[in-house]
Amino acid sequence: MVKAQPLSGSLLNLLISPSGAINRGCFFGGSLVLCAVALACDRLARLATDSIGLLSFLFALALLWSAGCLCRKRLHDIGRSGWLIIAFLAAYIALVLAAPFIFSLTTTGSWRHARFVTIVLAAPMVAWLTWLAIVPGEAARLAARLAGPAEPKAAHSKRASMARSLRAGRM
Repeated sequence: MVKAQPLSGSLLNLLISPSGAINRGCFFGGSLVLCAVALACDRLARLATDSIGLLSFLFALALLWSAGCLCRKRLHDIGRSGWLIIAFLAAYIALVLAAPFIFSLTTTGSWRHARFVTIVLAAPMVAWLTWLAIVPGEAARLAARLAGPAEPKAAHSKRASMARSLRAGRM
């Protein structure tokens, strides 16, 4: 079992090292940092655009690597293999490649159609990241097990007291 580390570690290690595991808070924090860096660097990359787009390509690769590291660490915390990222990306790329045939995209499509396709293509990615952010990891499950069973609910307590009363012959 891999122990999840809190965000107290190095931010650079969080974004470029694929080893280890991270909890939900660390994943959320790392995702926010990655989004902020992506927005800031995207503006800079547009200003320094080269003719063949090499700078933009390298920037996209760096973002892909960092996002993959975050997702892999989070997958390890929830007890899944990092190879699940490859399966998700393969299905996602297949959806993107099939989109022109599924949605009969044309170059003169309407904005309404373009918004619909954007939502359809963004939904799997948003669902993937949401799933990674909300599923409790090993540390949360271990803490729940160590805390012991939950207190009985009021209805259960009432039934239990009635059963005790019946056994004692008080009713």
